[in-house]
Amino acid sequence: MIKGNEYKKPLLLLNIVSLLVFIFIFYCVTKGNCLTAIDEWVNTHIVDIQTPSLTTTLAFITNLSGLVGNSIFAIFAILFLSYKKWYKERLFYLLSFSGAVILFGGIKQIVARARPHSDLIEVINYSFPSGHSILTMTTSLLVYFIFVKKQTSSLAKNSLLAVCIAWAIFIAFTRVYLNVHWLSDIVAGLTLGIFWVTFMRLYFVGVKTPHEKYV
Repeated sequence: MIKGNEYKKPLLLLNIVSLLVFIFIFYCVTKGNCLTAIDEWVNTHIVDIQTPSLTTTLAFITNLSGLVGNSIFAIFAILFLSYKKWYKERLFYLLSFSGAVILFGGIKQIVARARPHSDLIEVINYSFPSGHSILTMTTSLLVYFIFVKKQTSSLAKNSLLAVCIAWAIFIAFTRVYLNVHWLSDIVAGLTLGIFWVTFMRLYFVGVKTPHEKYV
């Protein structure tokens, strides 16, 4: 359940830092060239680890973790939260996920950054920020924040966090591996996802629903 504010200060710090990192990358992509050399170097050298079998595997996994995959997961998550009568968590999930979709879609249209050339898979929309990265980070953090309170040991809580973050980073890596995103795209997506979900988490600490007597 979403209760208490014992983690409010660390969350606020993480929220601010992730926003600043995103703003820096956004500026570099739109106004400057400070990350171009790094992006191109990674894009050029990622082919050194590409193999046919690994490419097939990662392409399959990444296709399950985009807008459609995360949306299907969100539907089942919201149904589960409704069944459990976790109404505040349901609202938290619904608004956070919907907001993330709007955020990355809007920013993509504003920046209109071209994707790197890829011979592995074809993607036709804009590159910045990575939608897979922001949506997977959003989904992962939502799962963490909703279920961490149900864990009774520090080991379980830390393991849940590690798995959620590792999954988001792994999906982000697949986008660079497949040459459909620049490195700065996925870092921007990850940090934007962190900013958005922590912002919503901080907001929901003080929100009451008609089904709650306290937070």
